[in-house]
Amino acid sequence: MEVFRQLRTHDYSSYILSTFTPPSLRDAHLVIRAFNIDIARIADQVSNITVGRMRMQFWRDVIEKTYNGHPPQEPVALLLSKVLHEDGIAFTKSFWIKVIGAREQYLANQSYATLDALEAYSEATYSSLHYLSLEALNYKSTNLDHVASHIGKASGITAVLRGTPLMAAPGPNSTQAAVLLPVDVCARNGLRQEDVIRHGGAAPGLKDAVFEIATRANDHMITAREMLKRAGDEGKGPAFTTFLPAVPTSLYLGRLEKVDFDVFDPSLQRREWRLPWKAYIANARQQF
Repeated sequence: MEVFRQLRTHDYSSYILSTFTPPSLRDAHLVIRAFNIDIARIADQVSNITVGRMRMQFWRDVIEKTYNGHPPQEPVALLLSKVLHEDGIAFTKSFWIKVIGAREQYLANQSYATLDALEAYSEATYSSLHYLSLEALNYKSTNLDHVASHIGKASGITAVLRGTPLMAAPGPNSTQAAVLLPVDVCARNGLRQEDVIRHGGAAPGLKDAVFEIATRANDHMITAREMLKRAGDEGKGPAFTTFLPAVPTSLYLGRLEKVDFDVFDPSLQRREWRLPWKAYIANARQQF
């Protein structure tokens, strides 16, 4: 299946975690994550913002047509149509549109003005994916929504940290280098974003800024764990599988701490070989 291959190539974590999804819901999981890949990659695939906005509008049209029973001949659209109209999963359309809108807002790969702005972006993107995953189970629970919200925020914030070396691409030959780290955090820690591009991990103030951002992500992980405990049996079984993206997020934050918050440490760019085992343990214990 094309969508499955796409997941394996561009989102290894979701590819691994898909094995823990109940078989009846695997297509729903795949379409949520594959959609996210397609939208997230637009900024890196287009040469200018105008083309990027056209691509975003294309995806809005895809969602509308698919919900209306006329999906384009496109792998994600066809799978979404199957999930909606054959499997009968009642996804809320606005969640897909919200992801598109949030990604479109940052098409230029500009910095987040504040840490709160990065958090809001993570809620609109990553948390929305979690809400869709819960809807696939037909779960309507404030407790579980809160868990999903905090995991999504932690995952979105962590994704920006993880992507910093790739986006900054330090060196004189870099023509499209960007630093997305929140401007307010950089200012508080005396970090100049141009120094990140020029000096990478040696940029003055970078580790302190990364520590502050990572602390916010970790705070969301702590809150998510506490709220999962409060949810009791409601958060176990199939519902818990929707929270498994917390595992790779937690693993990255732990590795980041071990290298003293140097996001440019080469070890952080290696594939997390422990993920299958850690996800298995988390699922068995119903804890992340």
